[in-house]
Amino acid sequence: MNRILLLAALVATPALAKDPRIATRFYDPGQIVVVRGHTGIQSTIEFGPDEHIDNVAVGDSADWQVTPNKHASLLFVKPMQPTAHTNMTVVTDERTYLFDLVASPGATPVYVMRFTYPPEPKRPMPPVPAVALTPEPAPQVADKAPAPTPADLNFGWTSAGAKQLLPARTFDDGRATWLAWPKDSAMPAILVREPNGEEGPVNYHVQGDYVVVDGVPAQLVLRQGKLIATLTPSPRPIAPQALPAIPPQPAAQPSVAQTASARP
Repeated sequence: MNRILLLAALVATPALAKDPRIATRFYDPGQIVVVRGHTGIQSTIEFGPDEHIDNVAVGDSADWQVTPNKHASLLFVKPMQPTAHTNMTVVTDERTYLFDLVASPGATPVYVMRFTYPPEPKRPMPPVPAVALTPEPAPQVADKAPAPTPADLNFGWTSAGAKQLLPARTFDDGRATWLAWPKDSAMPAILVREPNGEEGPVNYHVQGDYVVVDGVPAQLVLRQGKLIATLTPSPRPIAPQALPAIPPQPAAQPSVAQTASARP
């Protein structure tokens, strides 16, 4: 009898539904996300892990209160009027989001809105491009580097700043600079620092898994949002100049007097 009552209670009890005030949206840069609000209710918008807000633009800032948190990873949104409608653009250091903010007395407000993201393709660690080898030996470098290393490749680059921006490999061949980032990492903006301190764009092309920058700049600047890093080549050692060969001297010929005295 008790088992029958328990079964009847389970059938009569509806399954716990997901709270509609907790919303999850799949990130699509071409989609406008609607955030429904209610006066007296504050909504929280969460962004991706390690993603930080750079700029927020609201069409009507008088009817909507929009405030980021201290770490610029959350956005608090609250309507100031019972009925209000405007748009909002959020630019982070990773993505750009488009929102419609809609307030209505009969709407179910969103308490928390989160995003899911498409998986990023994984890239294998790129090999160092083939370069004609010189006959003289060279020191070994890290795994997956060519052995022996060509004498005209310079791996002597120093780095500073945000480590997450730095490439996995940096070297130059005297004519171009080769950069390769590890898998699952976004490539930052690549700039060159001029002698007057100003930063300007660089000319580069992609060759396989490498970004090849024209020339060997005195310093490269990597930027992504508020993060910055620099790459500086070490001076190349001056190759010793070979001394000119000394021509062989002709053997001295004996004089006539020496030849006569040598006869018996």
